[in-house]
Amino acid sequence: MRLSVLQFNPIHKNVQENYKVIEKYLKSENNSIVVLPELCTTGYLFESKDELYNLAEEIPGGKFCELLCNIARDNNLIIVAGLAEREKNKLFNSAVIISPDGYIGKYRKINLFYKEKLIFERGEELHVFRVNFCGRNIQIGVMICFDWFFPEIARRLKIMGASIIAHPSNLVLPYCPKAMPIRALENKLYTITANRIGTEKSENEILKFIGQSVICSPKAEYLLKLSEDDCGIFTVQIDPEIEEKVTNLNYLSEDLRELYKRLPANFLDF
Repeated sequence: MRLSVLQFNPIHKNVQENYKVIEKYLKSENNSIVVLPELCTTGYLFESKDELYNLAEEIPGGKFCELLCNIARDNNLIIVAGLAEREKNKLFNSAVIISPDGYIGKYRKINLFYKEKLIFERGEELHVFRVNFCGRNIQIGVMICFDWFFPEIARRLKIMGASIIAHPSNLVLPYCPKAMPIRALENKLYTITANRIGTEKSENEILKFIGQSVICSPKAEYLLKLSEDDCGIFTVQIDPEIEEKVTNLNYLSEDLRELYKRLPANFLDF
């Protein structure tokens, strides 16, 4: 099975040009699960809801979902892409998952980073999407960027059945590429982090995005690690069968079930 990331530099506020770039790259790939960055159609740095509102789209009724559905059908792709979602007067930092058969679902980011809290509503649910792809039943969990900072997110997706976590990102802090092999190891799954490159400026600040998209294995291996400047689609081949055995007496899913039986009901109370 093929896993891919698209790492590129979205043009701030230029949705139509970003469509063209994304379309060009996706049409060069076939028979793969492809993850795109967070907010890949609009860019990232916005100072207000009003600045972003008209660039955001309904999901699944917007033009971007329509474009992705057509490409996924023609090129036999599973596509996970981050975008700004508009629902009535609310904005969400969302990701869609599209299969060759069309739109599957969306995830709204729960852990909002920095000024995102001033613009987006917080998501409320995690999702694992079950898809049949290349003759296999695959379970894909989705998280977005700063969600990585909370191990509970990846662990919950594992408990919900994920064997792959798709992770659209706009990373500016340097730590995530170091942490993702551990997220993959401790949950015995594959992770695909698609980050962007470039910089964005506002009147008040400059953000530099770190690139370094990574694909990690259940053994904490970097199957792919890009630079700060790499641009394009990059692909690895994996064996989708995951061995959950840690020792000959430890199986992760079984041990997790036993762990959660024994934890007190209020163990997450603060």
